[in-house]
Formats: sequence, structure tokens, C-alpha cells
Amino acid sequence: MAKASTEELLDAVAADFHTYLRRGVRFDQVIGSAHAELNIDDLETLLRIHFVLTETREDGEVGVVDFVRQLEDRIRRMKTTTAPQSQEYRGEVRGRIDWQKTVKSRARKGRLDEPVFVCSEPEEHYNIDENLVLKRLLTVIHEIVTGNLEYALENPEGYDWLSAWTSSIEDPDRSAEPATKVLERVYERNVYLQRIDIEEDAVTERMIESVKRSRSAFYREAAELLSRYRQLMRHELDTEEAREILNHTLIAPEKAEELFELYWVFSVLNEFDSARYRVLADWRDRPSAVAEWEQDGSRYVLSHNSTGEALTFRERIEGETIKPDGYLYRLSKVLEEWSSLSEELFGREQSDSLWGGRPDIVLERFEQDGDREWMLDDVLIGEVKYTQDVQYAASGLRELLEYMAFVRHADENGEYVEETEHILESVAVRGLLFTDDLDHETGETSDSIRLVEYPDSPDL
Repeated sequence: MAKASTEELLDAVAADFHTYLRRGVRFDQVIGSAHAELNIDDLETLLRIHFVLTETREDGEVGVVDFVRQLEDRIRRMKTTTAPQSQEYRGEVRGRIDWQKTVKSRARKGRLDEPVFVCSEPEEHYNIDENLVLKRLLTVIHEIVTGNLEYALENPEGYDWLSAWTSSIEDPDRSAEPATKVLERVYERNVYLQRIDIEEDAVTERMIESVKRSRSAFYREAAELLSRYRQLMRHELDTEEAREILNHTLIAPEKAEELFELYWVFSVLNEFDSARYRVLADWRDRPSAVAEWEQDGSRYVLSHNSTGEALTFRERIEGETIKPDGYLYRLSKVLEEWSSLSEELFGREQSDSLWGGRPDIVLERFEQDGDREWMLDDVLIGEVKYTQDVQYAASGLRELLEYMAFVRHADENGEYVEETEHILESVAVRGLLFTDDLDHETGETSDSIRLVEYPDSPDL
């Protein structure tokens, strides 16, 4: 069996990604690693970038890139409303004379023969619903392009997926300039657009729906795009759009191992009917937790690429019994000197830890004690290896065993979770090694330390 491809993995996780995205779950470690300079630290940023990269589809649904490329020609036909505005002039006439107001003005001054005229002139108003919707849409696009994409636009090498914004095109029906130039010129310099004040009038959903029925395709498209943006911000998207986001270069689809991790995160979550996914607002406290729920009297926390909520994966020599001239004694000296010299030579302090790490998947189960406090009861640790190579899978097995043996409580005592007499017997710590189909006859494993090959279920 061939190794699971990016396309297979995208198909496998798209529906789940759609479901969890709408519930507010965030997978920072998966989506943020490809282009760290963009500071993509949450799904809202990813969705904002996805929004400005959309292009017109075959079904006619307009995309942001095409909308911006046609912007300069179309904005010249902006709609306005006119209303008469009275103005008093001395010795000159502008517009139509309002004789009734003119006579009243002269009478107040006591001189009916004075050359004062009150004239009525039409004044254009730009703050109509259509223009408010348009200005709000362009403001959103401008903020994303100049904010979230600033680094990539200033350093385009390596960001081929931004070519729709940075490259010129040969199309007589659209601007040949890069979309960034068109947006900058129109948004920042168009005098008519500057007259639209969106701070005084909030753009409501009712206004957007009204503009969707405009006779002008320009305004209808603006309303559709703004509506779609707000849906994305509410995480209301279908499976196909979720797949498009996952398939985007921002997540580096050539690095299928990242999608492979995501696949197994979903697989573990799908084992629990009561899983409650972490909403965005909660992530400031514990950004590693993907989901948290209660089931059958227990509380569960699932984390990705993290040490979990109540655990630590770090070993120090300090406190160990060391022979005066044994291996650990000499290693402790190496680590101390390394930390000291690194600070002196490079201005960068190094950790003196003997061992440390972050498992790919951590599932913690908590039980309540007599004081109704949640106490860690047991742990499931998952190590993911996107491989069909047996030797590489074996290296992942060693990593998993180390995590299981060395995991400690993250409290002041820092005791090992698994007691000495039960090391790797999986009484309190169980382990799963997730791999691709190894295409190799593997032996039997216990229920507590198991090998799970794609696309099998973890069967928890």
C-alpha cells in the first residue's frame, strides 16, 4: 500500500476540520509552522488570509482578488444621493435663487435692496448603504493585506501563493497591475471613497442584505464578499471551503506529516461522543488544549504538540544520586559549562535539562477527590510518525517509551506519574504509536502500548 498522500489526508480531515472549526477549535501547531514570519497564531488570521486570496470560481462566485483588480474602473461609477443645500451669497448668484428665503434674509437685515441672495445648490452625499458596505469591505481587505500579509508582501520570495496579489497580469478586462497597487491607490487616495464615513454608521446585516439586491453588480458583489467574510469570522463554512483552506500553501501541503498529525488528533477526538472543543476565547489561558469535556464522571483534556495541562516532560540531573566520576557527573559538568559559555559567547542561555520534549498528542483524564478537586488519574500519550519505514517507526517507539517513563506531575513535588514498580506497565500512563501503513507484518502489542497504522481507528 502506497504512503498516504496529502490529497488523501485532506479528504480524510476536511469534514472534521469543518466541524471543529465551527466549534472554535484551534490547531496552532499545525497551521502556523509553515510560515512563522506571518505570525499566523490562530484560525481567525488564517481565515482572514484565506478570504483575501479567493478568486472568482467557475460558478460565478466572485473572489476578492478579482474584485480588487476591477476596482479602479468600477469605483468611478459610485452612487450618490443629492439634496438641496441653501447658502447665502453677497453680490453673486450660485445655483437657483430661493426668493422666499432671500426676502426673509434681507428683511432681517433691514435693507431690502441689499444684493444678498439665498441660493439652493444640490449637494452630493456618499454615505448611502451601498457605499458604506463597499467602504467596510475595502477596509477589511486593506487591513488584512497591510497587516497580516505585510511580511510576505515585503519579502515575496518563497511566497508563490501570493502571486495573485503581487504579479501583473495580461487581461484587457482587468487591471494589469498587481492587486496590491490597485488596492493601495484606490483605498488611500480616492477622494470619493475618503468621503464615506463608516464610523458614524455601523454596517448592519440588514444593510448588507439590502445591498445584495442592488441593481449594480459592483455593489452586489461587495455585499456578497462582506457577508462571506463575516460568515468566515463566525466559522460558518462548508466542507469544501475547509478543504481549500487546509490545502493552501500556508499550511505547506508538501509537509504531509503536519496533516498526518491533524488526522490522528481528529481520530482520537472522534472516539468520544461528549468531547467539547475549546472555544477561541479560552485559548489565552491554555493555548495547547484542543478539547476538554466530562464523561462518565471523569474530566478529559486533549492537547496537541504540548506537555498537557498537569504534566511536564523534563529531566534534570539535579537531585539524582551521582557517582563522583561517573557518566552523569561528567554530563552535569558539560551541561553547566555549555549553559555558561553559551551565555558568554553568544548571549543566549541554554537549558541544562538532561532530557525534554513535547508529545504530539496528550490525553489527560482527571477524577475528583474528596474535596471535589480534579486530580490527574491517568494519561494517554500519542507519538505520530508519518512513515512506512520500520526503522523510523522504531525510533518513534523509543520516543513514546521515553515520554511514558519520564512524564511527571507539573506541581511543586514533580513526582513521576507512573510509579517505580509500574514503569512502562501502563498502569497510569498508556501509549499509542501512530504510523502510516508499514506494509510489514507486525507482532501483537498490549492494550496499553499499541501501534495504530493508518487508516485504522485508535479504538479507545
